[in-house]
Amino acid sequence: MNNTMDKSTSNYALHSIIAAYGLALAPGYYTTLRMMVATGGKWSFSMPRANMEATKGKVPSSVWNSCYRAQCAHINALESFPLFAAAMIAGTFAGIPPEDLHRSAAQYLGLRVLYTGLYIGIENNILALARSGTWALGLAVPIMTLWRAGERVSAGF
Repeated sequence: MNNTMDKSTSNYALHSIIAAYGLALAPGYYTTLRMMVATGGKWSFSMPRANMEATKGKVPSSVWNSCYRAQCAHINALESFPLFAAAMIAGTFAGIPPEDLHRSAAQYLGLRVLYTGLYIGIENNILALARSGTWALGLAVPIMTLWRAGERVSAGF
């Protein structure tokens, strides 16, 4: 196989992996900061995974619910992160044009930001369907990128 990566065009696909990981961490930081304020600093750093259950009923339910949804968005982002990282790596080394990878990365990152905002902010079950749709679109982007990379490799790019 020939390496057809164009060295004259900047390729930020691999850099976008760092951005995606940072976005995955953001809801967790949001939860920590918001709950530290809500509990007057009584947020345990020695047993952080037990914090949400330990604070239930001790902070306003609107705060707790929002933070719980943020934690769920954080976990979901970490679950989808490997697929996105694999897509960017495979796409880069399969020689998908950088502008196509940049578009895929921007779509994925934009959809993750939208998904996170919807997850944290929506309390209505009907409106939560918009969140689910955003999630599905967000997963479709790296799946299609992986498919394109596989097609290029299969064709001997």
